[in-house]
Amino acid sequence: MQIVARIRGARRAVAALAFAALLVACAGPQVPITGTITDAYTGQPVGAAQITLGSNTLTTDAAGNYQIPRWSIKDQLTVSASGYEPVTIDLATKPQLERPQPPAVSLDTIAIRPNTLSGVITDAYTGEPVDGALVKVTDAISATTAADGSFSLAGLPESFVVEITKEDYEPLSESLARTTTFDAAIRPNVLTGQVTDRFSGAPVAGATVRAGEASAETDAEGRYRLVGVPEQATVTVDAEGYAELTQPVERVTTLDAVLRPDVLKGTLVDATTGEPVPNATVIATTNLTSSDVAYVRVDNSADGSFTLDGIPEQGFVQVLAPGYRKTVIELKPGSVPERIELEPFAAKALYVTAAVASNWDLLMEYFDAIDRTELNAIVIDLKSDLRDDLGLIYYDSQVPIVKELGTSRPNMDLPRILEEAKRRGIYTIARVHIFSHDNVLADAKPEWAAKDRITGGVFADYPAPNIRYAWLDPWNQNVWDYNIQLSVEAALMGFDEINYDYIRFPSLEFAADDKDRLQLSREGTAEEKFANIVEVLKRSHRAINGAGAFFSVDVFGYTAFRPSALIGQDLSLMAEYTDYVMPMVYPSHFVPGEFGFDNPAEHPYEVIAESMKAGAEQVAGKRALVRPWLQEFTLVWVPDHLLVEYGPAEVRAQIQAVEDHDGRGGWILYDSANDYNESALKPE
Repeated sequence: MQIVARIRGARRAVAALAFAALLVACAGPQVPITGTITDAYTGQPVGAAQITLGSNTLTTDAAGNYQIPRWSIKDQLTVSASGYEPVTIDLATKPQLERPQPPAVSLDTIAIRPNTLSGVITDAYTGEPVDGALVKVTDAISATTAADGSFSLAGLPESFVVEITKEDYEPLSESLARTTTFDAAIRPNVLTGQVTDRFSGAPVAGATVRAGEASAETDAEGRYRLVGVPEQATVTVDAEGYAELTQPVERVTTLDAVLRPDVLKGTLVDATTGEPVPNATVIATTNLTSSDVAYVRVDNSADGSFTLDGIPEQGFVQVLAPGYRKTVIELKPGSVPERIELEPFAAKALYVTAAVASNWDLLMEYFDAIDRTELNAIVIDLKSDLRDDLGLIYYDSQVPIVKELGTSRPNMDLPRILEEAKRRGIYTIARVHIFSHDNVLADAKPEWAAKDRITGGVFADYPAPNIRYAWLDPWNQNVWDYNIQLSVEAALMGFDEINYDYIRFPSLEFAADDKDRLQLSREGTAEEKFANIVEVLKRSHRAINGAGAFFSVDVFGYTAFRPSALIGQDLSLMAEYTDYVMPMVYPSHFVPGEFGFDNPAEHPYEVIAESMKAGAEQVAGKRALVRPWLQEFTLVWVPDHLLVEYGPAEVRAQIQAVEDHDGRGGWILYDSANDYNESALKPE
């Protein structure tokens, strides 16, 4: 009986539970479910979210609220909304739904996670939208920006990495989480531009442009495209023949570079014929009163081409070519042509002493004569040619050794003289006595002078009573430096040319015992003497051309025909390191029998013609041109039967001979008394 009673009790309990469940199930339609849908990231309500419960569908209101009037505990509630990840909830898992109480049962707020990303991509430098950028999370989730830079992605997880790429921009990678918007500014990483020559404006091809690890080379038009430029980069541009340019760049995508040539390449041509100029010196200076900062010799160039390294940013290019006027070109954009035309020039000069040049009014008479005639140049002694102060520098030299020795006096106003000469277009030549006719230096520095074995003093020539020509030692380099410094100073003051006289060893012609008396610091073979004179010229030519002046040297007339071992003059060697060689081919100085003439002085044309031909042979293939000194005086210390009065006809004959035999170097009239007859000259 007890067992039966237990069974009946259990049945009654099961029935009660089943009834209770039935009551709950039947409660669905009677107690509505309410709730709110919110954004999982912002907590804001999500309006218009779609609620699906079984076959029923409804949407949330603007506040994200919803109400489900009929439902079953067995149902699944699904929430979906545009731009959100769908959410499904089993109602059976919600305890509050087990015994809902009227008037409604509320579900917990359902937060749905956004799964989209939108934004605008702009240029970091300009702020303008970037069209066509790829915004990518995965291969399946990516978008390309529109014309306004906008993009939109869907199906995103809660956290992800977005990558933005675009040609000519630095890639951007950003880790994002719990966000639906992302605006990004991407940085351009390409630099483009053109590289041009500062002076000519021409494009520079083959220039290398660098920024960090990025590198590019300019094309034939000088244009470049540099990819991978880092932020806040320093760009360097370099090209052969140009000074390197370094330029910091920030927030720019274009950079045109103007390179300053520090190597100037060009061609020298004759302005009249267009033919190449084979020999020249090309220098660059920072101003017109300073020596070169860049220098190159052009020797026997078949096409007249030159390359000048190391030119300054500002200054001048100067071209000195024998047979042409000096050409000066300012270094500024567009001012230096690749083809430089040189104007032919042949000096037609007369000579005056320093004493004459010290008298302004008297000197102006010579200037006036030059203006009236075919003359275009003047030779002025820098040192005195007077017996009492032979070798004294006749202007206020600032050369340190000159000031130390006190070997100058302010007798000539050289700045005024040179200014007036330039105003009139007169070519100026400064004549400098080197190893003789400089008693002042020999007496001031006897240790630099040649010695007299007999007296123990300074060796000197004595061509006549009361005339003393002291000799400096041609081996002594202090003498070289003294005169080179003086010459450079004169060049920088504005002389167009520096002329060396007495650039030789003693000729031992005035006394029988000259050879016995002369004692130099060394004897030297003929070859050593030649080499010594050449070395003086080599140093002088470099310094004088470098100071912007031409360089000429006087030689004995006979050396136009053959070298002289005694005096160390070999025209073929000397012509390599001077612009003009100037043989003193005075017809009266040639001895009877020369050229087949009993008295060469009677044949001025023939003597000069033969001298020009011989000199041309000596300097053939060399740098220098021949420019002879012509006789404008009557040589009186000869026997009466050899004396020939030199007047206009004889002078004109000499000039004609020069002009008939390659007179590109010009000619110079010489009279020690500076007495010239204008009637020998053509009028201007």
